[in-house]
Amino acid sequence: MITTVTLNAAVDKIYTVAGFGLNAVHRIEGGLTVPGGKGVNAARVIRTLGQPVRATGFVAGHTGRLLIDGLSAEGVSADFIETAYGETRLAITVLDPAARTQTELIESGPTVGPLELAALRRKIATLAEDSAWVVLSGSLPPGCPSDLYAELCTLAKERGARVALDASGEALRLGLRGKPDLVKPNEDEAARFAGIDATRPDAAEAAASQLLEAGAQLAVISLGARGALAVTRDARYRVSLPDADIVSALGSGDAMVAGLVSGAVAGLELPAMLRQGAACGTAAALHAMAGKIELQDVECLKQGITVTLV
Repeated sequence: MITTVTLNAAVDKIYTVAGFGLNAVHRIEGGLTVPGGKGVNAARVIRTLGQPVRATGFVAGHTGRLLIDGLSAEGVSADFIETAYGETRLAITVLDPAARTQTELIESGPTVGPLELAALRRKIATLAEDSAWVVLSGSLPPGCPSDLYAELCTLAKERGARVALDASGEALRLGLRGKPDLVKPNEDEAARFAGIDATRPDAAEAAASQLLEAGAQLAVISLGARGALAVTRDARYRVSLPDADIVSALGSGDAMVAGLVSGAVAGLELPAMLRQGAACGTAAALHAMAGKIELQDVECLKQGITVTLV
């Protein structure tokens, strides 16, 4: 079992609007409304890859129920905690295929109280007992302590699970105190963590070293179309991608985490695990919907991905 944790889940609304502009009225001919949030996106990919998965975290109000119903319709097991007040946030994305732009409008999410936090700790302690991996993803909603990911990481690892952390900012910095087995920031998030200029030629390498020093066992830094850099204490790998007709990068990093963790559960060696993660991330970028992959795309992309020891 793989358990994904999305503390600030969302309902994604994705609109495609050619010629999108400010101070204008746009008639939307079609759009997508789907369960979202980083861990939810990862769970969708893990299920597609054929691994048993459950999604947990916080939901609230009518939007939260919409999210649960959506996951049920997709066949993803959901075991969320309902907060007393507020509404699960909406995350609106406008894709303009003509200008090749992606505009996101994201609500902050409901406030979490002490009772919900206590319920979360109990939930993670219980679910981790039968989980090979626990995936902690995304931002922390209002009311959560900044070091919550470190605490949840420690709880999960004490019960035998391995932990992946996909966060940014203070949530990443403090979460590393829990010594996660895998962290996967993008290059901008990694550079901000390390306090260095992301345009430095060696920015990813320098940031990866600092991530390991701070507690990560494996740091995978996604570099967009340039692939990824993966670093352990013993080795360093460069992942290169083939050209692809990208529709939207929304959820691509979540899909990469899903591919990495699913590969680890399947017993893949690190280079093959990295190839699967990169293939899933790229396959997700072929669709407007976050966390949607096609297995034939994944297998095809694997053939063009190189993983080189550097």
